[in-house]
Amino acid sequence: MTLDQQLADIDPAAYAPYRDPRDYILSWTDAIWIDRGLGRLTEHYAKDVLVHTAYGETYDWDFVVNNSLQKFSAFPNGGGGHGEDVVWEARGRNGFISSHRVLKTGTHTGYWTYGAPTGRHWISRTVAHCLVVDNQVKEEWLVRDEWAVLEHLGMNPYEIAAKLAESSPVLGKAMALAGDTGAFAGVIENAALKGVSGERPRRYLKECETLQSMFDEVWNKRLFNRVPHYFDSKIVCHSTRLRRVQGIDPYQIELIDLLASFPDCQVEVRDIVVLEGPELGLRIAVLWLLRGTYSGVPTYGPITRTPVNVLGCSHYEMHDGKVLREFRIIDEIAILAQIHAGRMAKG
Repeated sequence: MTLDQQLADIDPAAYAPYRDPRDYILSWTDAIWIDRGLGRLTEHYAKDVLVHTAYGETYDWDFVVNNSLQKFSAFPNGGGGHGEDVVWEARGRNGFISSHRVLKTGTHTGYWTYGAPTGRHWISRTVAHCLVVDNQVKEEWLVRDEWAVLEHLGMNPYEIAAKLAESSPVLGKAMALAGDTGAFAGVIENAALKGVSGERPRRYLKECETLQSMFDEVWNKRLFNRVPHYFDSKIVCHSTRLRRVQGIDPYQIELIDLLASFPDCQVEVRDIVVLEGPELGLRIAVLWLLRGTYSGVPTYGPITRTPVNVLGCSHYEMHDGKVLREFRIIDEIAILAQIHAGRMAKG
């Protein structure tokens, strides 16, 4: 399927005056972060925008603007980062979903949530999964690799996570351990048909079902022997803290290490976005949620048996029916904060 065919699903007014949803996302990112047009966030985001993160929820652009102003001060050369890919797909005639993967860099020269300036440089990945309706962002699911940021700044992730759990200053509200509201609410029966961003076009269903089966078999049923069925022998996976593994065996071990901290966990596919284009071929973005208890290997300190919700996003590049490359983003600082909050709740 060509890009023109996929664009035919959307009224151009949804992304005007730009040439397509990719151009819309990248151009707005530059206008706000590179050109420092911070006030233009009020044009880009709807007044009642919903922003979901691993820490909680925000519900209007006033908070988005205020928080962004502070980040500008802390990382004045941070900019919008390098847009590695924008995986987009129609959501009705007047909207689209955009899963924007960004490689971000900056220098910590101002005060921020994490403390006084360190003068150090950092690099990390973020995925902004945005629902755009009538030319404005109406809802956003945001996943950041904050561990990489803290590691590069020379800060202690455990100390920062404890402060977040106690005051949640980034979003201004306490983390909900139950995880039954906001980004975690509702049951998604089949994200290949309808996810949290709405109904998908009825195409690429086979590829969507392949990835859903992969999560069910490999992640939920622990059938790691099935990895070669879904992944190319030369699979490359980029994950948190800028880690990179290549090949079936390293991929299996990397995934086992993630799940081993939460041995009772189950993963839900919350949203699927598919785009096929000449530049990078077939890409599929999957927004997912892992629910489990911190009861396995002590990756994040002493075991607490605390319930943990891990909001994650994976971008898959597929070739000949198998995944050739994966970019997987989770916020491990949010995991630490939930574990710390569990310790506080137990006294």
